[in-house]
Amino acid sequence: MIRIKVPATSANLGPGFDCLGIALGLYNTFEVEESKELVLEGVEERFCNEDNLFVKAYRTAGGSGNIHVKFNYDIPISRGLGSSATLYTGGVLAYQLLNHCLDPQKLFKIVSDLEGHPDNAAPSVFGGLTASMRGTNGWITHSIPLNETLRFTVFIPDVEVSTEEARASLPESYPRKVAAANGGKAILMSEALRCGDIDLLRQAAADQIHEPYRRKLIPNFDIVKKTVEYDTGGALVISGSGSTCLLISDHPLSDPAALKIMILPEHWSIQELPVSTGPEYQENDIWQGII
Repeated sequence: MIRIKVPATSANLGPGFDCLGIALGLYNTFEVEESKELVLEGVEERFCNEDNLFVKAYRTAGGSGNIHVKFNYDIPISRGLGSSATLYTGGVLAYQLLNHCLDPQKLFKIVSDLEGHPDNAAPSVFGGLTASMRGTNGWITHSIPLNETLRFTVFIPDVEVSTEEARASLPESYPRKVAAANGGKAILMSEALRCGDIDLLRQAAADQIHEPYRRKLIPNFDIVKKTVEYDTGGALVISGSGSTCLLISDHPLSDPAALKIMILPEHWSIQELPVSTGPEYQENDIWQGII
């Protein structure tokens, strides 16, 4: 039996559309062993088959035999916290660990192929803050240092937003000046996260590519954003395609501000999370990283 835990991820971080992502200390955990038949515990019956994303990833990595998997979900689905990336990462990692062929770079490439973009895949595999893209010879990622003064708080409403719906809300093209401005903001956002410059971060976080369209899919987004940014001085961005929002600040959220959000109709839950160093697996009762 192998135990694997894979962190939640928050993609885009404002202007870093489909390229920036961060791993957060909230995990999906999987217990995996080889089996005579496919057995999936802890998931809805409709996902107890070969279409399960974990199984699909295991097969894509090379697994031909059957497996017995116990799923333990702490990451909500369809909330913009990379739940699909955890399943893909877990499935490929299960194959690599069962076959003693751990290869983080290959893991990253397979998960990026399955996801179709690397913004969740990279932090899901390597942890921390990452910038990624599709290069001429495949997927490329680079880890970016994070300033230790920064705090990351997620706001999760009881509202699902599908990736398909969120992508469908975006225009097919953008004016040149919008694309140019957003490119500059993505670079400066990375620098603000590296040096902990909150003033720079607040300006750089003002995305023009996806947030103006996706915020309409999140009820009371404007109220939450105004409340937490005024309270902490930080910047609130949409996590991935939503509906979760991520506050980046150097001050904690106050109790009165938290209460103002939690009483909204969408039953928002609020968690300050540490930055995760990436997936871990348990061997001899000791958890260890893959890097």
